[in-house]
Amino acid sequence: MDDDGQAHGQVTLSPLCGFAEKMIADRGHTPSAVLVTALLSHCILRLGAIDDVSEGMVRRLLVGDRLFLLLKLREMTFGRNIQAVITCTWPDCRARVDIDFSTENIPVTGSPQQSLRHRMRLSQEAGGNTVTFRLPNGEDQEILAHLLDSDEAMAADSLLARCVQSIGPVRQPAMADIMSLSATAKAEIEREMDRLAPKIGFSMEAVCPECGRTFTTSFDLQEFVLAELRTRLDLLLKEVHYLAYHYHWSEKEILGMTRENRRRYIEVLSEEMERLNNAF
Repeated sequence: MDDDGQAHGQVTLSPLCGFAEKMIADRGHTPSAVLVTALLSHCILRLGAIDDVSEGMVRRLLVGDRLFLLLKLREMTFGRNIQAVITCTWPDCRARVDIDFSTENIPVTGSPQQSLRHRMRLSQEAGGNTVTFRLPNGEDQEILAHLLDSDEAMAADSLLARCVQSIGPVRQPAMADIMSLSATAKAEIEREMDRLAPKIGFSMEAVCPECGRTFTTSFDLQEFVLAELRTRLDLLLKEVHYLAYHYHWSEKEILGMTRENRRRYIEVLSEEMERLNNAF
């Protein structure tokens, strides 16, 4: 949904190239939301009817839309199969469990959003006021990232302060107005936001091989994809060295390739070297 209230339902993505992979790997301690903005800004070629997609537009995409695009980008780059390690949630076990699944099994919920702003009526118990709000976006994530680990309650209130645009007669409510809301009112607003927002929710049930018990845990797709990119920096540099050494291409030329193209050249080069070695 752009600033003019027009909904765009299609996005054109380019596969990750070496520059994007290296950028993510180099920014080890950057907040995840900032990394997602940088990554999507690099890879979104077109957003609906918009050809010139700015970083600001990417930042204002809804949280669920950004996560969905990250999922698609991951599929384009690494494929649909995911192999990961989760931890058994039983307190007396906490064993590490290997999991293997397809991204096709990750549930995606679309958004019924038809406008930038939404209206709802609070229950009488919550005050009965009419509330208008927008849905959380990437910019909210970036700004509030520092609060999530230190003060979760303050982060939740701060998010409402950014998203809620009116409460009854009060326009552009301040933080004090949000904090004065009852817990019931806050919960009702948060539930309505959650109902309207696109989301990728993924929890899985697994059997722990150590304790033999079944447990349910959530899978953080965003952190998993970013971790994948971070841990592949050494391999990326080795691929650049290998191709530069044999083909005499510049680092810029090699990093401009997609991962798939790099691997194709490496495969061809390896086969050719093996053929030459066997010839002697």
